[in-house]
Amino acid sequence: MLSTPVIVSGPGLSAPGLWLTGAERWLLLVGLSVALGGLAGRGLARQYKGPPGPAPLPPPWALRGSILGLAASAALLLTAVAGPGLAERLARPPVLGPGSDATGVIAAVEVACFALAALLLRLRQSGWSVAPLLGVVAAEGIRSHTEGMIPVAGALITYCHLLPAVVWAGMLLYTLRAAVAWRADPAAMQGLVRFHGTAAAWLFAVVVITGVVSALLLVPLGSLLTTTYGRFLIVKAVLVAVVTCLAVAGRVWLSRRRPQPGEGPPLATKLECAGLAAVLLLAGLLTVLTPPAKPIYTVGQRVPAPASGPPVRQLRLGPGTAASPRIIDSNSSNDRL
Repeated sequence: MLSTPVIVSGPGLSAPGLWLTGAERWLLLVGLSVALGGLAGRGLARQYKGPPGPAPLPPPWALRGSILGLAASAALLLTAVAGPGLAERLARPPVLGPGSDATGVIAAVEVACFALAALLLRLRQSGWSVAPLLGVVAAEGIRSHTEGMIPVAGALITYCHLLPAVVWAGMLLYTLRAAVAWRADPAAMQGLVRFHGTAAAWLFAVVVITGVVSALLLVPLGSLLTTTYGRFLIVKAVLVAVVTCLAVAGRVWLSRRRPQPGEGPPLATKLECAGLAAVLLLAGLLTVLTPPAKPIYTVGQRVPAPASGPPVRQLRLGPGTAASPRIIDSNSSNDRL
């Protein structure tokens, strides 16, 4: 006897805990960007061969970022323990392995990774702290929507998208801090910002390519404007385009105008950093929304029950009967094909 694939409709924007969980994921991504991207930004700035700066490079905020990520992942763990039904329902499509406990298990792993990174940074072992921070990226890949769509390959796509994204944002923040520290020497400040722009261009290219691949997997073209996930994805893409325009404007400003000593980096570059923070916010919200694309469940795979409403009914067909996916709407007594 074969079971038909059952797909449970995701929670709406008014679902309790959805916005809280999305905010916790955003803070986790911000902490990861500040920590991992800050370390990468310092490493990049040390490779700058232009005019020497008038002041030492500022230390990265890696410890602060790790503590923020630790607090956010601990909050995610508490949310998963306090509301297991909601946590299970937000983890759509479900990933293989941890099953219904995936959200709590992954949050616990991230707590351990951030705690270890913070400890190593406190002991001034910044090089060793990169490994547990990369462990957070790995955990996010396992938890991702694309992993639920295509096991293993989906996680790899998320790694290739998330890692350059957080490094891009964190490196920009560090470069702004370094530019402020070097504002007394406009030539050195300009050279440092341009040097960062070259590296950021490559990171941006990888983020865009992997983002398009993920979008094609998660959202059919016909669902972009008709689903909540698709509309949020469009807003995120628009924000990325705005950030790109701000980055170009900042580089043009540097090439056409020589800033005065003490002036600091251009306003467009500062707005670019704020725009990336907004992009991370939308990325956190997208992790708790259900993508419209339908994953292929294996025979015998457990389908999570909704957080509230009547239990999900799983149909069984006799031999020779064609199986078609059914969506069980927890807010309606009718099943929709």
